[in-house]
Amino acid sequence: MSPEKFLSSNVWVARMKTYFKVMDADQNGFLSLSEYEEIAERLVQNQKDRSKDEEIRAVFRSLFNNFVAGGNQVDPETQIPYEEFLANAAKAVSLMQSSREVGKRKNEVFFDFVDTDGSGEISREEYRKYLAIYSGGEDTDRADRAFDSIDVDGNGSITRAEFIEGHLHYWFESTSDPSYSPLPYGPLVDS
Repeated sequence: MSPEKFLSSNVWVARMKTYFKVMDADQNGFLSLSEYEEIAERLVQNQKDRSKDEEIRAVFRSLFNNFVAGGNQVDPETQIPYEEFLANAAKAVSLMQSSREVGKRKNEVFFDFVDTDGSGEISREEYRKYLAIYSGGEDTDRADRAFDSIDVDGNGSITRAEFIEGHLHYWFESTSDPSYSPLPYGPLVDS
């Protein structure tokens, strides 16, 4: 699917705006490398397994460089406004669309970051911490609504398959299926 197709979907644009607002922890209207580095450090501090520290930092640098900044040159002062992020995200998702496997592998890595106790499932508390790490503050209602939207079997935990499918649907589907609308970052903001 072309970037224009994603950009023409009001639902997909609202998803990206929601993600942007969650990741813009200082709420200044820009995403910066320092915000992604801070998120990585909060995630590192949440891990029991210290062997993941450098991987987490590398994943967040790559996410900012390739997804948020569109592969453009970045430095500590780089700030990406929403419209630029939106265009870059549409391009990145369009390129990744041809290989669902790439998106699956990326979300496997994130699942392991969130599943801090290594149980193979994400608890409600682990998911609350994950979203608090992203946004820089707790919002239990938003986190619980996000959790419930991904826990499709309603058993009180998110399996690896539910996590991956929920995130793939969120990022790669340009329209919304009312019977399955995962909201991994919480309810959508107005588009």
